[in-house]
Amino acid sequence: MKTIFMTLLVTMAGTVFSQDRSSILRTIEVTGTHELKIDPEMIYFNINIEEYWAEEFEGKKWEDYKTKIEIETIENDLISELNTLGIGMDQITLKQAGNYWRSRGKDFLINKNLELRLSSFEMVNTISNTLKTRGIKSMNVSRLDHSDMELLKIKVKKEALKNAKNKAEQLAGVYEQDLGSPISVVEMDKNMNVRPMVQAQSRAYKMSAESSMNTGVQYENFRQITLTASMRVSFEIL
Repeated sequence: MKTIFMTLLVTMAGTVFSQDRSSILRTIEVTGTHELKIDPEMIYFNINIEEYWAEEFEGKKWEDYKTKIEIETIENDLISELNTLGIGMDQITLKQAGNYWRSRGKDFLINKNLELRLSSFEMVNTISNTLKTRGIKSMNVSRLDHSDMELLKIKVKKEALKNAKNKAEQLAGVYEQDLGSPISVVEMDKNMNVRPMVQAQSRAYKMSAESSMNTGVQYENFRQITLTASMRVSFEIL
């Protein structure tokens, strides 16, 4: 009787083990990537202006700085130059104004950050290389945009998923296994839009009265938006 009972236990254990093993889900996990370069429809260009002392351009010492050029004067001169280049007020947005620091014994130097909405890099280069307004502190391309940006992002993600599936099929094929349905999908990189921060320090901010404004700034390497997607996918192996 004891022998029969032990045999039954071994038989049942073998059956359970066999069932557990067959129920194990076999998977393969891969990461698919895709990159897309597109031409921007909108270029956002920042110009930072700041009050300055007229004596800076007269070669005087710092302690002799007394005549402050107000921010309104600088802004009006800048907008006048921009209008001459064909940039309308509907393309100019005030993004920031103020200051948080001043030199000891001197007044605050107020600054403003103006954002221009442009449609071509030719205009970006023209602005960078021709503006002569004193008080310009810096200029930079802050971001690029496209009217179909969200649709393009989805397209890049789909291509990354296709890449993941293709990769998984090839790897499973090495062991002569068939690929099943995806079990999980994880988006690895959510910051898809590359934002260039190309800055040109303006010589108009601290040049002498006799100097000419010619920074020679070019943006050849920042003419496209680069969208990338990385998707981690786990597939069932049949």
